[in-house]
Amino acid sequence: MEPMDKRSALWPPALVYLAGVAVVVLWPDPVDRPASGDLANAIAWLHAGGLPRWIGYVQIEWLANVAFFVPFGAFAVLLGFPAWAGVLAGAGFSAAAEAAQLALLPERTASLWDIAANALGTMLGAAAVAAVARLRSRRHGLPGPARGTAREP
Repeated sequence: MEPMDKRSALWPPALVYLAGVAVVVLWPDPVDRPASGDLANAIAWLHAGGLPRWIGYVQIEWLANVAFFVPFGAFAVLLGFPAWAGVLAGAGFSAAAEAAQLALLPERTASLWDIAANALGTMLGAAAVAAVARLRSRRHGLPGPARGTAREP
């Protein structure tokens, strides 16, 4: 399969991912509200098992925001965008979602911390794909991708 074919094949799952992110960030109620009791029980169980007490819902929710946007950065680089452009797009998408929550969704809480977490997740996804592409290029004796991009996912 040619590189363009690989990239073309990635557009549908990337768009499905983006649609899923849009649904979650624009859902009228907090998406974790139905599971809040289960989450509290799980955190208590983790604390009983040795998880430090300073790690609670806020920290876990923040890390979930980071993880939620890792695919954003990965898809950006796999689709041929420079890593920096993917990170800016992820941060911009997150900022727009938070602005929509602030303006249109009174049950949701807009947060600069969410934007930071989502941007970090995007950065991690982009960096991971770019690093793998560099390693593959070196292993196969190919010239490395341009700085911040991945030629061959």
